Amino acid sequence: MAYIPSRIKKHDTNPGKGFLNLTSLMDMFTIILVFLLKSYSTEGGLIHPSENLTLPKSTVETIPETALDVIVSKETVMVNDEVVETVVNVAGQEGLIVPRLRDRLKVYADRAKEAEQKYGIKFSGRVNVQADKDLEYGILVKVLATCGMCEYTNLRLAVYQLERPTGRSAETASTL
Repeated sequence: MAYIPSRIKKHDTNPGKGFLNLTSLMDMFTIILVFLLKSYSTEGGLIHPSENLTLPKSTVETIPETALDVIVSKETVMVNDEVVETVVNVAGQEGLIVPRLRDRLKVYADRAKEAEQKYGIKFSGRVNVQADKDLEYGILVKVLATCGMCEYTNLRLAVYQLERPTGRSAETASTL
């Protein structure tokens, strides 16, 4: 028996017209939503070590908190992924204060204080320092001293957490 098209299909003048299948789109959005909820439901703030940076390992179990990120890699000093100074220049400077880093941190401190006045968000002076494990101690001291001078006195050093005997992941980031 031959197929008899319906009346609407018979008079369709544009048979090549496509329709959007919403079922597969809803499935895709549901999967993306579950993935995002799972990604952002972890405890504490997420720390993503940048390239050219190997964090030291420690047994500390403090959960990282959201704060201003100061990253000292083998080549550069960055504030929130913005290159501020090279490590070579920091090593060659006399004194404990790194001028370009100080200027950038003061901008962030001023913005935070302005937000405190406008919106009541308290300026905590908290900063997460991610420093390479092979970094010279003198360079790290200069960066920390500069942070302290710019009212960022609540310093936290990011480290990789060593694996515990219970089998917890070895590559989670923590702060000291």
